Amino acid sequence: EGVVNVNVWTGYAVNVISRTGKRRTIVGPASCMLNYDETLESVTLSTGKPKTTDNTVTTAYLRVENNKVSDIISAQTKDFVDVSIKVSYCVIFLPEFKDKLFSVDNYVKYLCDRQRSLLKREIKKYTIEEFYNNATEIVRKVTLNSDVEKNEYAGRFFKENGMLVYDVEVLEVRVDRNVANILNEFQSNSVRKALELSDANKNMEKIVSKFQIDMLYGKPVI
Repeated sequence: EGVVNVNVWTGYAVNVISRTGKRRTIVGPASCMLNYDETLESVTLSTGKPKTTDNTVTTAYLRVENNKVSDIISAQTKDFVDVSIKVSYCVIFLPEFKDKLFSVDNYVKYLCDRQRSLLKREIKKYTIEEFYNNATEIVRKVTLNSDVEKNEYAGRFFKENGMLVYDVEVLEVRVDRNVANILNEFQSNSVRKALELSDANKNMEKIVSKFQIDMLYGKPVI
């Protein structure tokens, strides 16, 4: 009885469809009245980590601002060491692509699948030592599309639905415990040697400075 009124909250959008196939996307904050033959289109979103279709939620409200999408990527390095990377993407939908917001049903899985594929391919180029020492930089370079000359947006943009990944946080990098122990020991030895070398250089500088002063004042050099 009466007209159905839909309130769209700030940062959310809904897609109104009619029986004839006409669509209109409403981005909040807004209020809209549905015609007698109109309903809200639903979208499916993957949950859990890693993102799959096993755990999903269905909703008519698409969040278009301040999205956080987390995922776990399993990959293998050039020297066949398995690694697991836990990431968190910051995602928004650009307002100028309003009519495409609902073009991808499960944008979460679509995003994670694309980024996962790109990362696996990139990680395969590095040894475990190279990747472990530069994991954050490598992940950010790939997921945010560092080739800014070919990308008009600051981040990785998906033209299919106007989605933009504008930041990513690397929460954790895991490898086999034995491999991790070897890498940590190697890093500790590298730091120790660097400190010893720095100390030796400072001592050498002192000796050279004293030698120059002694030569300046004609003191005998022993």
